[in-house]
Formats: sequence, C-alpha cells, structure tokens
Amino acid sequence: MPAASLKRCAILAGLLLILAGNLCAADKETVVWKSIPNAILQVDSKAPKEWNVFGQGKKIDPLLVQIGSRYLVVYVHSMEVYELKPEQLTHKGEELVWRESDKPANPAPTSDWSNKDVGSAQRILLKLAAEGRMLNIEIPHTPDVRRGIY
Repeated sequence: MPAASLKRCAILAGLLLILAGNLCAADKETVVWKSIPNAILQVDSKAPKEWNVFGQGKKIDPLLVQIGSRYLVVYVHSMEVYELKPEQLTHKGEELVWRESDKPANPAPTSDWSNKDVGSAQRILLKLAAEGRMLNIEIPHTPDVRRGIY
C-alpha cells in the first residue's frame, strides 16, 4: 500500500475513534429511568394520589421519584435531592429519559436521612427541609432464586 493511502486510513481511523468517544460520552450522560414494580412511596405517612418511583435497572442509586407532576432525583449514597422540571424528562414508552447534565446546580435542602435494609425492602427516609415533608421510599429486594428465597 502506498504511504498516502496508509496516512488517509490512519486519519480516518482517528476520526472514527474521536466520533465513537463522543457518542460514548453522550450515552453515559443519558439516564434511562424504568418504573420499579412494587415500590412504595409515602409523603408524611400517606400515599400521594399520583406517584411513581423509577430506577436504572437493578441499581437503587439514584432514584427518580414522581409526586404528581413533580420529579425529584434522589442520590441515596451522597444524600442529595434535586428537583427536575418536567420538560427535562422525555417519555419513551413506559420509560423516562434524562440528561444528567441538566441536573440543577444546587440540591434541595434535606435532613433526617436514613437508609436501611428492612428485610424484604430497602427503606430510604428523608425530610425535605424547606417544606417540612417526610418522604418514605421502599424499594423491594430482587428475589434470589439461586438460594431459594423469594
């Protein structure tokens, strides 16, 4: 192969790698939320009229909590809550899609955090300090059929 052809191939390969890297970065930024079946949400010990809890597959951190038309991203381990505008989320069938770069600069003030395994579920308690509202989120554990526990 002539040197000019090798040089063109090398340039093309480099451009493809740069393009692939940019696509991967965009994919890492995109979060797909799926509804968590059998999750429980209580606000001040009462179930809201309209609500849902979303996760990313088997991970429970972060969580997306929908209360009516309000959406909260709950980062369990870092104990932070961010309120999202509904227009930042895109409905894709049953799933919601969000770009993590749209996360607000400052988290909502919270207090009284608790994250405990309560047997059949993981319970996350937190207080939205500005409103004085207590959130109780319970995420059921996935049954481990390998051990015969379900």
